[in-house]
Amino acid sequence: MFLNKWKPLLLISALVLQSCSELPVAPKISMREQLVVDTMKASGLVNDFKKQTQFESNPAVEKYLQTVASQIVAAEDEMRGEKVSAKIHSDLKKNWKKTFAFPGVLISIPKSFLNKVNFENELAALLSYQLALIKKRELALSLEKDSSRPLFGDRSVFRFSREAIATSIEWGTRMMYAAGYDPRGMVTLIEKHPAFFVDESSPVSTKDLEYFVKQAQKTKNEFLPSLQPIVRSNDFLQMKKELKGSS
Repeated sequence: MFLNKWKPLLLISALVLQSCSELPVAPKISMREQLVVDTMKASGLVNDFKKQTQFESNPAVEKYLQTVASQIVAAEDEMRGEKVSAKIHSDLKKNWKKTFAFPGVLISIPKSFLNKVNFENELAALLSYQLALIKKRELALSLEKDSSRPLFGDRSVFRFSREAIATSIEWGTRMMYAAGYDPRGMVTLIEKHPAFFVDESSPVSTKDLEYFVKQAQKTKNEFLPSLQPIVRSNDFLQMKKELKGSS
């Protein structure tokens, strides 16, 4: 009698659960399709960046940077064939002392870094890290959460979480190794240029930096040493000469 009383409700519940389980699931889009979507979302931000930033025109250096970035992209299955655009910006202002990367792919590097860097694997590490941020959709996710966040400052849309940075360091290290670069470059990049990874005014910056270095070392140790790792190519040395001549 008790079961007979509740049988209609049980039947309705079963039908509801069945109908829910039969709802169509949205197909997962490919990385290439996602980049197209993310590029459209970030288009306004890219325009603002170009208006607010002072660029250094050097076609030869830009071409070299694009070649290195394209080599890294070519070794990454989900991004292979993606066109890369590279820019050089002045970092005379505090807000510009960073590397910026947008889905599309546009990467802008401060001129002072290019003047200081002495090893190509450190440059490749920086590009790989930025490409990993794009692949992980960190900027796109940041815009989805709050599209009103500014380009620069304490609320910058480029202020990513500790975990997001650590994971991108991990992915970036793997990407540069796959492209033929010595992964030790990621470790030295973080050690020599901490401002790209932490807010040095933060009381936890030292701990965060130590964590990021350990993350890069841990990932580097996954691989056997390359027989002929790219450390300084002739193209890299030519790029340095080009920069020196244009200073």
